[in-house]
Amino acid sequence: MEKLAEILGTKYPIIGGPMAWTSMSGLVSEISNSGALGVLGVGFAPTEVIENEIKLTKMKTDKPFAINVTISREADDNLNRITAIAREYKLKFIYADNFEGLNEKLTQKWFNIWHEAGIKILAKIATSKEAIVADRCGADVIIAKGREGGGHMTQVGTLALVPEVVDVVTNAAVVASGGIADGRGYAAARILGASGIEMGTVFLAANEGEVHENVKQAVIQAVAEDLVMTGYSMQAPCWQIKNQLSDEINQIERQLSPQQAALKVSKLASGSLKIASETGDVEKRGAVMPGQIVSLVTEKQAVAKIIENIYINGTKKLI
Repeated sequence: MEKLAEILGTKYPIIGGPMAWTSMSGLVSEISNSGALGVLGVGFAPTEVIENEIKLTKMKTDKPFAINVTISREADDNLNRITAIAREYKLKFIYADNFEGLNEKLTQKWFNIWHEAGIKILAKIATSKEAIVADRCGADVIIAKGREGGGHMTQVGTLALVPEVVDVVTNAAVVASGGIADGRGYAAARILGASGIEMGTVFLAANEGEVHENVKQAVIQAVAEDLVMTGYSMQAPCWQIKNQLSDEINQIERQLSPQQAALKVSKLASGSLKIASETGDVEKRGAVMPGQIVSLVTEKQAVAKIIENIYINGTKKLI
């Protein structure tokens, strides 16, 4: 824990996972103000949106926060754009995700660029092989996300993935992600060898979150059995609360080949997270994407209360 807290400069060894059109300045600044590390989920947003959210976050907190980006062979333009923004606004952390596995040469290139700019790197991975690459390339923090986690779905469950990653990482601090929403999850992650935890779903219904009230209520009312997988044809499957949109996507993916389905699904799902977050349409065209731990999110709470309770209750279970 001490290593992670030292790297992040936070009170608690907790990271608020970036969620598109959800992890915006209001939620992120409150996570940072409450002693964890907030991460802006704006890595693919227009530049003016990103800059505005960074400015607003800096107005609301003097604590560190990160911005997310995706490492990909086809994402050089976006990586250059986000890097330039991070430099201009003197951000201390970049949160590097990936959906295709980490290419060592490409990963080393960007890790070197960010470290030379004085930026620490949080690398999210889904396999021990990716963890080895991230660690070898100099990641400061490696976030091991299990299949239970919200948003893009991974293959291996958190319980199996975290100790496997801990065993192969020699330099970075390891963080557990996926299926964690209370003190029991925190304690379990620490016992598995992680230095801390990342959470996303638990913050979807936070008081300070700027998403539409309908999204918060959908999360509060949902249980794990309400989640369905969508988007496998695009090689980026996600958990999603079942609704008209998910039904249509699943029907397309059942009836067509992956190549044929991908084009239709991409068009159908485009902007669906933003639709839900901004308009409150959670039944037809909008998407809400919590993880399997959604069953434990049963009420709206203040961010500070969520973080403090998880850390205190989790620490008690470790004694």
